[in-house]
Formats: sequence, C-alpha cells, structure tokens
Amino acid sequence: MISQPDKEQNTEDKEIVIIVNEKNEIIGQSPRKEMRQQKLIHRATYIFVIQTSTNKLFVHKRSQEKRYCPGYFDTCFGGVVAINETYESNATKEIHEEIGVQNVNIIPNNEFYYEDQISKIWGKMFYMYFDGEANQLTPQIEEVEYIDLKQVKDILASGDKWTPDGMHALKLFIDEMPELIQHQ
Repeated sequence: MISQPDKEQNTEDKEIVIIVNEKNEIIGQSPRKEMRQQKLIHRATYIFVIQTSTNKLFVHKRSQEKRYCPGYFDTCFGGVVAINETYESNATKEIHEEIGVQNVNIIPNNEFYYEDQISKIWGKMFYMYFDGEANQLTPQIEEVEYIDLKQVKDILASGDKWTPDGMHALKLFIDEMPELIQHQ
C-alpha cells in the first residue's frame, strides 16, 4: 500500500507546503493533505547519507504512521518543503529531525522531476558523508523505525518495498556519483 488516504489525520496533514508548476516555479501553497489528495506538484528533498569509511549508504524504514509509503524502506532522508523553506533549509532541518545530525556539510546535487500514480514532485538531491556508525545516529522514532547500512546494489536488487520516489532519486544519484558503487 503506497498511500493511506483514509488514515487518521496527523499533524503532518496540516503543514502548509509549497506548490509549484511544471517549471518548478512557486505558484501557491496548500495543506499537505490537500496537496496529496489533489496530486499537486510540490517540492521535496532527498538526502543520501554515506558512511565515510565504507562508502555505504544509510537507509531507513519509514514509520507505519506515515500517510505516504508507510513501513516502506527509503534510500534517503528528507521531506516535503514547507512554506517559508528552501530546499537547503528543509534538508538541514530534516537531517537533524530524522537522524539527529546537525552542523554538517550537506552537499547539493541536482534537481529532478518525478511523477507516479499518487505524486508529482520537484525534488532536489543532497548528499553528506558521515564518519560514524548507524548506532551513533538518533532516529526520530515517529519517522524512522530503524537505520541500517546496506549496499547500493543490494537495495536496487531487493524485493523489499522501497519508496518509488526514493528509488528514482537513487538511480539518478548513482548516475551522478558512480564512484559510490565501484567499491561495492
């Protein structure tokens, strides 16, 4: 189940998000719930966290409480860009909220458009290197059930449920950063 439209309303539903057009120009704002229901084009961030010593990618499992892809694995961290946020400020906020990391160098990558049966997104990819182990990260319990290290090739080949937009971003990221999979 990719989306749970009837799921009980949570605080995320009331968040006001930026709405953009096909050219990624801001055209308005909307509560997140309405953005999802009306399939409005919005912005989101995708932050790939790479372990410095191994070049492995940190991945996580989304909470069952999420409206979008509950319980799915995700290849990156991030979130929907709210009103009065930039891609950069959202990425910084999300990486702190989701895994407890702050004051780190989050490196911008490219922007991309993604669309599927339930979402239309202008995404911006970022990456950061983390010189530590998964147990040093402090996941946001209501966002992430656990964090694990996996190899990129395993992620792409797995039969697990992965967020479709995260998988799309990962494929683009690998094209941009092929050295990540050379050592795998």
